[in-house]
Amino acid sequence: MEKKHKSTSQNRTQWFKDHAQEFTGALLFDEPLARYTYYQIGGPAQVFAAPRSLNDLKWLKRGIEETQIPFFILGKGSNLLVSDHGFAGMVIRTHQLNVEVGEAPTSDVNVSSGDEASFALRTGGSVLISSLLRRTAQEGWAGLEFWTGIPGSVGGAIMMNAGTHLGETKTPLIRVESYSLELGTNWGPHVFTGENLKFQYRQNLFLPPGHLIWNADWHMSKTDPDQVKSLIDETLQRRKATQPIDYPSCGSVFKNPKSSGKNAWQVIDQLGLRGQQEGRAQFSDKHPNFIINLGGAKASDVVALIRLAQSRAAIELGIELEEEVIFVGEE
Repeated sequence: MEKKHKSTSQNRTQWFKDHAQEFTGALLFDEPLARYTYYQIGGPAQVFAAPRSLNDLKWLKRGIEETQIPFFILGKGSNLLVSDHGFAGMVIRTHQLNVEVGEAPTSDVNVSSGDEASFALRTGGSVLISSLLRRTAQEGWAGLEFWTGIPGSVGGAIMMNAGTHLGETKTPLIRVESYSLELGTNWGPHVFTGENLKFQYRQNLFLPPGHLIWNADWHMSKTDPDQVKSLIDETLQRRKATQPIDYPSCGSVFKNPKSSGKNAWQVIDQLGLRGQQEGRAQFSDKHPNFIINLGGAKASDVVALIRLAQSRAAIELGIELEEEVIFVGEE
């Protein structure tokens, strides 16, 4: 069975090697994924592709159809834990794909607040949240300050309904445009608006598997740039003071178990796990809902701490801790 699996794996890889001249982006094989995640953890991807255009995406979809290779869409890798064994398939990194930022065409959206300062902002799915917030502060565009301190890209924020105490991604979102790489599906573009933009806590409910976010439109308002910058700076200082930003991590490991009336960090603290270490991974002393990489941590170290907290929370407190981090590859 192992031989057969290896043969299939080699055949899948060979297709991409044979047709590589048709691809304008980066195409690598057995590429370590630790280089592309905030955790700095992870084994190799069988095939690693970084498309630069819609034509590159179409080529990847063709390759997926031809080889039936499993694939995973990677943005900036801020909320991922990649297996030490890597990913037995293709990882598609979208960081260079669409970085447009500008007012959305009025024909595509409807901003009906009655406020003359309101407008719709269109952002590419690959735009970095940090760079977008710098732009909004410069221009005096208010509406996305709640993203302050959240790493990653616009596409990832939509996928996870990312948020802080100031708000969630779903609130200012007007429109999402995506393309599908899934086997046997219509390429697109697929457009989601209004009631189709369904979310729940830290999760979207409308994007089918294999969809890649091309762009999104946001309800914004024009105001004093200093006002936007002040709120961003204040929020950033608060996060720097309370979170272990000096170490690699995936941000919050667990979702807040709302039915318990506690935040996830309070549960971990109550269990006495603050500072608990496994290998080179540790529940942060500064914020125990962060598991940090002290240097050389393995995915198995992080998983061990996650399972420890889940087991003890269930047994000792009757609380279910659900992961916010996304696992890639086999544990």
